[in-house]
Amino acid sequence: MSSRAPLADRVRAWDRALHAVRAYFRQEGLHEVSTPVRLPEVAIEPYIEPVQASGGLLATSPELPMKQLLAAGAPDLFQVAPVFRAAEQGRLHSEGFHLIEWYRRGRDEGAVRADVEGLIGAVFAAFGRAPVGRWETYGFLGLLEATASVRLRGDEDADALAAAVPSAWRVDVPDTMPATARDLYAWTALLSSWSDAVLDPWLAQQPGGVHIVDYPPALAALAQIGSARAGQGSAAHRFESYIGGVELANGYHELRDVLEQRRRFEIVAALRRGHGLQPLPMPEAFLTSLEALPACAGAALGFERLLMQARGAQTLADIAIDPR
Repeated sequence: MSSRAPLADRVRAWDRALHAVRAYFRQEGLHEVSTPVRLPEVAIEPYIEPVQASGGLLATSPELPMKQLLAAGAPDLFQVAPVFRAAEQGRLHSEGFHLIEWYRRGRDEGAVRADVEGLIGAVFAAFGRAPVGRWETYGFLGLLEATASVRLRGDEDADALAAAVPSAWRVDVPDTMPATARDLYAWTALLSSWSDAVLDPWLAQQPGGVHIVDYPPALAALAQIGSARAGQGSAAHRFESYIGGVELANGYHELRDVLEQRRRFEIVAALRRGHGLQPLPMPEAFLTSLEALPACAGAALGFERLLMQARGAQTLADIAIDPR
């Protein structure tokens, strides 16, 4: 049953949450920007499909233009950006939503992970809610072993991965998949299957917040790769943050290597070909700007999901300010 409040109450809730978000970042010294919604290019990411718009693409994230601003000399930035992703529908998904995205120069992902905790606390406080309980941090591979009894090094190729995980998880790569995309396909399939079967129910039972860190290199996306926190092997300097089983945030110590970032985009492009999807333009302007990107870390947090949590709502529809 829906717990949707009257429209006037929903509008006031959005205003209160937006005020808390802006107050938090301004207290932290970040500067608010607003980047274009229609873009000539977006990041090529697995299973994120952009919406076509009059010869361009609606932003799936403000990440690329915000990094371009940093590369041109802008200070620490944040924004609350409307973004669009095709065919995303459900209790926690919508084709159009808002991302709170921010970047800190000269910092690593630990700094923006602390922001996630501070920002969530600020929004909860704005609604008179008690802070989220204790935050716990888990390494990806250690948590996989603890929750599913699957032990991996993190550098397995597609064949080794298929041999190591439960057959029901369906990480076998289809014959149509290009060779360069096999490992990415297998690791994303593992993450999806583990989440559905084990991780999501486990996360829903945790009394506080959870950060998952040290992702396998195949899942690095736009993050740097370095030593794992435990000091064993390499890992992506990426994290994801959850409350009550709901993913709220994703952050990186940002990759600045142009050749490596192009290689990763090309792998995702090959993955798209293997699924029969239309090609996306290589984000050449972004890749060119990456040469000047300062050392930085950034994160994106779903505004509507955060508001849901702060209001105790069950679905995005319950807090939407659509008048229908």
